[in-house]
Amino acid sequence: MIVAWNWQVHAILILGLFTIGTVVGSFLNVCIYRIPWEKSVVWPGSHCPRCMNAIAAQDNIPVISWIALRGECRQCGLRISPRYPLIEFLVGMLFVAVYLCDIVFSKTIPWGALPIAIPVGLTYDLIFVALLVTATFIDYDLFIIPDQITVTGVIVGLGVGAIFPDIRPEPAHASTALGGLWVGILGLFVGAGLTQTVRVIGSIVFRKEAMGFGDVTLMAMIGAFLGWQVAVLTFFIAPFFGLAHSLGKVIAWLAKILTGKRISSLGEIPFGPYLSMAALALLLSWPWLWPGWAKENFDNLRMLFSW
Repeated sequence: MIVAWNWQVHAILILGLFTIGTVVGSFLNVCIYRIPWEKSVVWPGSHCPRCMNAIAAQDNIPVISWIALRGECRQCGLRISPRYPLIEFLVGMLFVAVYLCDIVFSKTIPWGALPIAIPVGLTYDLIFVALLVTATFIDYDLFIIPDQITVTGVIVGLGVGAIFPDIRPEPAHASTALGGLWVGILGLFVGAGLTQTVRVIGSIVFRKEAMGFGDVTLMAMIGAFLGWQVAVLTFFIAPFFGLAHSLGKVIAWLAKILTGKRISSLGEIPFGPYLSMAALALLLSWPWLWPGWAKENFDNLRMLFSW
């Protein structure tokens, strides 16, 4: 069922949300760079790392300014990585994707509470997406996921889930504030507990740290935001998103062996980005995935464990 607004309204809202997403993406670029080094994300303002000149407002327009400047600093000509506009564009597109899934093709919007349901539910999911993007790129760069991201996400997930107990996807709905808080706490412990268990077992088996503790806190955040069912599926689906990265590592390792180069191991692969990708995929597909496949399987598992 498509929401009964004409296409012009949707087009305006989508364009506006994409623009907001690129601005948020620009801020996330700052967070990705500064948070791991415990720098303020507010002060000082954006500046060129070579000439230290502040970036003018007209040169700080997401995506457009990078294209207009041909990827260089206006003052000193320092090359600016294309990753910055790509992250801005990515966040804009993800915001649009969430809007399409939550609003345009939603089958569960409670129209009797339309003024509150749409902006709160949409904003809740957009905050979740922004946190996942930040965690993903920091983990890719430095193999860490700062607590500033995951702990903040846990607090938001628990707090908003208690104030609006039906904001999480089915079956993580609740009817009271206490119920909403409990659903978030249960999701937190299931997500973190499952990851920590595998982390400990893997460390014993391989005799070295199998996963970082940042993956545990990231799963706690996912569970707090979306409920324990999504957290469980996220953990088991995430490795499939990492297959391409793993295959690339294996190919590079084999190539070095065939060319006679010495190499000690395949190297580490960050798991956080693939947990984030899996959580995002489930967020966008859950309205169809839960009634069409996941609900029946969770019911079967419950019957199995009950027996």
